[in-house]
Amino acid sequence: MRGMSLPIEMIVVIAVAVLVLVVIAVFFVGGAGGQIGTIEDRNALSNGCIDLVLRPNGCATGPPEPEDIKISGYNTTCGGKTGGTLDIACCKIGYTNAEDCKVSGCRCAPQ
Repeated sequence: MRGMSLPIEMIVVIAVAVLVLVVIAVFFVGGAGGQIGTIEDRNALSNGCIDLVLRPNGCATGPPEPEDIKISGYNTTCGGKTGGTLDIACCKIGYTNAEDCKVSGCRCAPQ
């Protein structure tokens, strides 16, 4: 039996090594990064967030909401909506609602 344990141990070591290499490859290819949206979408998000923060209520709950912030030169479609608003830029990046857009996208304090 002693002669059979070495090949089984070697197979386990090789399987673990292959699994580690696959995880590292997926990470570097971008599967683990979670980055969604184009550079144009990210620039639109930045511009919209700047506009949001500079408004009288800024990040506070209530107006302006991301759908109220128009982004000059930006026009796209996401989630059935078309236009050039912060709400659509957030949708393209992957934020699911206005609060998530403000907190995660624009780095506002949670309300």
